[in-house]
Amino acid sequence: QAPSVATPPVRRSPWPGRLSGAQAVMVLRAVTLSLMCSAQAAAFAPSVATRQPQLKGSSTSRSLLVNLRAGGTTTPQARGGRRVSMEASAEGVPAVTAAYTVAGLATTATWTAVAIIALSPHPTLALPLRHNVLTIAQALAFPVPLGVATFVALRGASTAGWGRLKSATYRRLNLAMAAASLWLAAAMVWGPRFAAGYDMFTPTIAAAGASVHCLTAALCLGVWANTVEASPKPLSGHYIPRIVRGFVGSLWSLPPKGSAVDDPDAPGRRSGAAEYALAAVLFGWFAVLPVVSSFPLATVPSILGKRLSRAASAWTFLGAAVAYVLKDAAERDRLGASTFKTLRKGLALGSGLHLFVIALKLIGADGGGLLLPGTGLWEYYPAAMSKPFASLCSVAMHSVACFAAFTPPSEK
Repeated sequence: QAPSVATPPVRRSPWPGRLSGAQAVMVLRAVTLSLMCSAQAAAFAPSVATRQPQLKGSSTSRSLLVNLRAGGTTTPQARGGRRVSMEASAEGVPAVTAAYTVAGLATTATWTAVAIIALSPHPTLALPLRHNVLTIAQALAFPVPLGVATFVALRGASTAGWGRLKSATYRRLNLAMAAASLWLAAAMVWGPRFAAGYDMFTPTIAAAGASVHCLTAALCLGVWANTVEASPKPLSGHYIPRIVRGFVGSLWSLPPKGSAVDDPDAPGRRSGAAEYALAAVLFGWFAVLPVVSSFPLATVPSILGKRLSRAASAWTFLGAAVAYVLKDAAERDRLGASTFKTLRKGLALGSGLHLFVIALKLIGADGGGLLLPGTGLWEYYPAAMSKPFASLCSVAMHSVACFAAFTPPSEK
């Protein structure tokens, strides 16, 4: 008789069996229902926004008048003779604005609930409450301010109308938020594959969280698709080539522009474009690192262990996109605009809080460290301490983001 091969059991978290898990289900169901209603309303927004008043005269004169009302930002005729009346809408889009509001609140609430459920109890270790609190704080420190700032920026653009949303800045933010949301949804659906075998969520919680993130991605992709044109023939109607060209073009545009980027006293050097470019490269690299690396290296830069480090790569990727947007704004001398002020504050606050929690751990607030007596730093964070170079580079990444955000060019 051939010996049977025992498969390792899936390590389950004790959290889902508690009453608080049922309460979390109710919260996630409520935010999912609200987001579904807002997303459905947003689907009808383009048809409402594209309605133009009937004007007397020829079609050309009507198109020119619409173009003048939009500030000269549209062309009378689009490809194939179809007027792009959506661009001429100078008014806000209330349905999309409301959808962004609900999506931002739902995404923040979902990630907070996920962090609490996944990081409060450890499936195999008995950890003190102090450690759980610091770990949850680490999980929320960077994602929450950055995500809120991104949704606030998108919401502000929607109040100005489709013409504002057509800007390259908001197209990038929509795509980045959609990609991050899809990654978070995948982490909810295939939790054990992301968390080294830990099964932390019941099917109901996983489905509710994935629904929130998928609806957020649908909202952002829908708004993005409504502000761009499909690819020409032979791939007419496909948006993938446009995304690929934009991504490759962004990679080649990462080096800061200017003839004196190495001179701190040069007129354009104080914009911070070089610092934001370096931050974008580091955030991009650390967004990929946990996905392609094995543990313990995969715990860097989020320092969330095996349970959430790979899922948190979505927020690191969003940080790379925001840093690139700020780099582009710095080169165009636009950092003083409200959108970029919001993004700059969100990036600075998120990176600053992340560094603050790391400093607490290094000092020894979690049972001892470099200053306070005890061995908690080495007992509770062996993965990060075993990879000092990667950990220091992640600290440098957030430090560069803070430096660039806290030292903006003086407003004239």
